[in-house]
Formats: sequence, structure tokens, C-alpha cells
Amino acid sequence: MKPLFLHPPSYDGFDGGAGAQVSLAAPYPGTELYRQAVANGWLAQNSATDLVNERGIQLSPISYPHLSAQDIFHAVQTFCRRCYFRPRKLGELLAEMMGSWDLAKRRLREGVEFFRFLRAHEA
Repeated sequence: MKPLFLHPPSYDGFDGGAGAQVSLAAPYPGTELYRQAVANGWLAQNSATDLVNERGIQLSPISYPHLSAQDIFHAVQTFCRRCYFRPRKLGELLAEMMGSWDLAKRRLREGVEFFRFLRAHEA
């Protein structure tokens, strides 16, 4: 994987709160991102229809001259692992789940989806 940062970010001050999300840019036809991607050659022909795989996992059809779609995928995966697999963050999630059965069910469902995402993109 190519280094995407000259100085990798520190996750110490990042709490990864409920509003924090990491996602891949999806160039849907009709959007500004799609227009830019086509105009700049970032989007391979017909890849706009391939935004998810057969298992429903989001794909990254955009690549740049200096950065492949696979490198982008791995960077998102690395960020997620480094951010959410910290002992402090795991403890916070468990404490939240112990306070609410509904929240626990939701977090467990999200956790399963998260592990499916990681497993689907392992190289």
C-alpha cells in the first residue's frame, strides 16, 4: 500500500463518536463527483454501475494517476482498524452497549457489517 500521509494521523484525540463515519466516495451518475471523475479520467468506463459487489459491499471505482482504487480501499480499511480497534474505543463501545439493549443490538449489527467489510477487502 502506498503511504497516503506524510505524517500518519494520531487517533489519540479522535473519539470516533457516534457521528464519525468513514466512507468511500461513490460517483453516482448525475452527481458532480461523477462529472469530475469522467472529465478527469478517474472513472473507468462502465464502473459507475459497479458501485457494490454481489455481496452488497461498496466498491471504489475511482482511481487517480498516483493512487489506485485498491490503495484507496486499503487506506480506508487501515484507518478503520487503527481508529476503532483501540482499547479505549472498544471500552467506550462496550460501556454504551451495557446501558441499552437497543443500542447493543444496533452496535452488534454494525460490528458484523464492519467485519464483513474488512474481510471482503482483505488483499
